[in-house]
Amino acid sequence: MTHHDRQIETITLDNGTLRARILTIGAAIQSLSWCDSDHSMVLGYPTVEPYFTNPGKLGVIVGRYANRIRGARAEIDGAEYHFDANLGGIHCLHGGRDTLGLRVMTLVEATPVSVHLRDVLPDGHMGFPGNLTVDVIYALDGATLRTTILGKTDATTLCNFTGHSYFNLSGNHDISDHRLQVSAEQRLEVDAESIPTGQYLDVAGTEYDLRDEASLAWGEGMRTIDMNYCLSDNPTDLRAVAVLRAGGNTMTLATTEAGLQVYTAHNLGTPLPSAPHGRAFHPYAGVALEPQFYPNSPNIPQFASAILHAHDDYRHVTEYRFSRD
Repeated sequence: MTHHDRQIETITLDNGTLRARILTIGAAIQSLSWCDSDHSMVLGYPTVEPYFTNPGKLGVIVGRYANRIRGARAEIDGAEYHFDANLGGIHCLHGGRDTLGLRVMTLVEATPVSVHLRDVLPDGHMGFPGNLTVDVIYALDGATLRTTILGKTDATTLCNFTGHSYFNLSGNHDISDHRLQVSAEQRLEVDAESIPTGQYLDVAGTEYDLRDEASLAWGEGMRTIDMNYCLSDNPTDLRAVAVLRAGGNTMTLATTEAGLQVYTAHNLGTPLPSAPHGRAFHPYAGVALEPQFYPNSPNIPQFASAILHAHDDYRHVTEYRFSRD
């Protein structure tokens, strides 16, 4: 199948423990399961066509700047740049309308347990400076799926990619049976448009306190979360930061990134005729755990900088480590 005259390929990784199906469009994780199970632990469309628009960005890598940039503008090397204002016509979300998650990447190499994809976001793409080469490498290692994202630019730019998979470990209709732990004492304060203000808020004593494993059910409903948890001030060495558990399956998330956007998918469900039942799934069908730089960091000096210079390399590693009862 082709999209914008680019051939879309499907690559299946299988190491006898885990099986992952990867698409070259958006580097999408279409499915991820134990080899002896038909249940995918990530949400994914059964056919390729929904990934052409993919309103919820299911399973893809988003960027060149994941999450939100206030006013779709930022100063880079003393010059002001204006980006694609694809969020309410005001802000930039996930790098604009032509996010990496909607682009067909080039298949560089594939083995039975790994795949290497590449794209080049050209200078001026969605308003960002610099030709940015991005490589996405998925690899299976035992019960772990490792994601490595590399970036290289020829001019100073912003670089902040993340995986946008929604996890549902049990296969139930929603994630009310899931329990989540996030190793963060603070989260970012956001305004009415979910843009960080630059202030930090303690999670203690609030609905957002996930330092101890907690149910994603809340009272008679669900925890409605769409915010950045502060793991560290800057990117670090790979370390475990979150644990998700349901249906006898446990996933430990380890990452190098400073922030973790937790989204319980309360807005999931955009009409999409080619998707199952005509909708892009439904609210609370999965939980997205997105390691990244803090949202809106280009406009908040105290946040770690997502600036990438021509002489530097961007490297993001996230591991999804699975076990089961």
